[in-house]
Amino acid sequence: MGIDRIGKGGPTLPTNTTAEVGKSGQSFEATLQEKAGAEKVGKAETAGSVGGAGAVEGAAASPLEKLRAGQIDLNGYLDLKLDQATAHLQGLAPAHLDAIKKALREQLTTDPMLADLVKRASGQAPASPEG
Repeated sequence: MGIDRIGKGGPTLPTNTTAEVGKSGQSFEATLQEKAGAEKVGKAETAGSVGGAGAVEGAAASPLEKLRAGQIDLNGYLDLKLDQATAHLQGLAPAHLDAIKKALREQLTTDPMLADLVKRASGQAPASPEG
């Protein structure tokens, strides 16, 4: 005697898919097919633009790729990662930004967990900033 109609089947759907939609005069089915075609074209254009941009971005390798290719050393890698991590702080005074980067760099070398993450990512343990 439940009122939630569990086990009674769902609501009946109209079987006439050729009903007009709005003032366009297109059938519901035609509208769906048109939208599906537009999505495929949109995805293809997006994939093409990503591929084109990917070729340009491929030239700018990530810091880890540069490290593994030997283009930069571990200190350069850490500097690039610190620049990425603090990019949102560019409005700060340069002295404050440098102090933050210095504190982060010190944590990377003194905190055992962070040093282990650097070693796992780069294959090298970070050296202390003094030495």
